[in-house]
Amino acid sequence: MKSTGKQQTAGDQCAKCGACTAVCPVYQVTGRESHTARGRLHLLSRLTNPVSSVYGKIVSACLLCGACLDACPRKIDTLTPLIRAREQLPLAARYRFLEKFVARKTLASPRLLGGLASLRQKLLQHLPKTSGLWLKLALLPEDYAPEEAQPALPAGQPGGAPPVVSYFSGCLARYLSPDIGAATDFLTRWVTGSPLLIPGEQTCCGLASFAGGSREEARDLARKNIAAFAGHALPILTSCASCYSHLRSYPVLLADDPHWRSKAEDFAGRVREFSRFFLEAGLAPPASPVTAEQGDPAGIFYHDPCHLRFSPEKIMGQPRRLLANIMGAPPLELAGGPHCCGQGGLFHLAHPQLSQQILAVPMAQLLELSASHVVTTCSGCLLQWQQGLRQTEFSGRVCHMAVLLAGIIPQKGG
Repeated sequence: MKSTGKQQTAGDQCAKCGACTAVCPVYQVTGRESHTARGRLHLLSRLTNPVSSVYGKIVSACLLCGACLDACPRKIDTLTPLIRAREQLPLAARYRFLEKFVARKTLASPRLLGGLASLRQKLLQHLPKTSGLWLKLALLPEDYAPEEAQPALPAGQPGGAPPVVSYFSGCLARYLSPDIGAATDFLTRWVTGSPLLIPGEQTCCGLASFAGGSREEARDLARKNIAAFAGHALPILTSCASCYSHLRSYPVLLADDPHWRSKAEDFAGRVREFSRFFLEAGLAPPASPVTAEQGDPAGIFYHDPCHLRFSPEKIMGQPRRLLANIMGAPPLELAGGPHCCGQGGLFHLAHPQLSQQILAVPMAQLLELSASHVVTTCSGCLLQWQQGLRQTEFSGRVCHMAVLLAGIIPQKGG
C-alpha cells in the first residue's frame, strides 16, 4: 500500500484493547462505547467536520481524570485530542455552554468571585437553615467561623520571621473556605516558624478554562500567576491537588510562547504539593492519642484526587503516611480501592446526573466503613463529597486535610 505521508493520529495508534474501558468512571455507569477513550479517539480520527450537538455532548462527557492514559499499554495521549476537539467546537455544538461559560468567567475574575462569595456569606447569615436555598449556598456549612479558623501557635513559637514559603491558595481556599488557607498557614508556621507569603495578584489556576476548551483564557491566567509569584525564588505551596496538577503543566501550556516559556518552567519547578511538602518538612506526630472530639485515629478516610493518583508522580503514599504519622493509624480504604468522585470541575455542571452516579459507587463503600472524617486535598472533590454525603445518614465530617491536621497538631504537639 502506498504511503500517504499523513501523520498518524492517536486514533490510528489505538489498538482498541479496551484497557481504558476497565478504568473509565463514565463508561462504568453508562456502558456507552462513545464514553471511552478508544471510542472518542475513533470518532476524532474519522469525523472531519464534527459540529453536531450530539458530538458536543460526547466530547464534554469526560472527567479528564487521566485514568485511561494511566491504563493505556501504549501510553497514547488520550486527553490532548479531546481538549483540542473542545476548543474547535462551534458555540452551537458545545454542550451546556452557558453554565460552563458563567463558571469559567467567574473563576477567572477575582473581583467577581470575591463579590459573589461576600454576597453568599450575607445570604447564609439571614436564611433559615431549613430553606432549600441555604442548603444550595452552604457548600461548606461547618467551616464558617473565621475567628476560629486560625489555631493559636504554642508559647515560644516564632511568628515574625520572614516567609520562606509562598502560597497559591486556589479559588476555594481564597474565597469560599478561608479556613483552608488559615489552616495551611498555621501548619506552615508550625514547621518553618514563618508565615506564608500570599501574593494578592494571584488568580484562578486556569484549569477550568483549559478543560472547557478555552486555551487562550487559560494561558492568560497562567501568565498572571507566574507574574504574581515573580520577584522571589520561594517554593510555591498549594493546598489544592487540581491546582497543583495544572500549575505544574504551565510549561506545556506556554511551550510556544518564547517570552514566557522559561518563566513557566521556573514557576512549575517551584510548585509543591500539600501532603508531600508537610511530610518532607517533618510535621510532627501527636504526643498523645487523638481524642474522639478531634477524630477517631482509626476512622479517617482519605479520598485520592485523580489529579494526584494519575499524575506522573503518583502521589498516593505521601498523604497516607502523613495522616498515619499524625493520627497514629493508617487511613481507611474502600473495598474497591481508590475511586473517582465524579466532580471533574465543569463536568459536574454539564452532567450532574452522571456526576452523582459516579460518586454513588465510592460513597456506598464509604458508608460501610466506620469513618469519622472524610478528608482530601482537592477543592472539587471536597465539594463533591460534602454535597453527596449531606443527603445520607453519614454523621462524620468532610473537610480538607489541612483543617483536620491544624485542629489536631496544637493539642498534641503543644
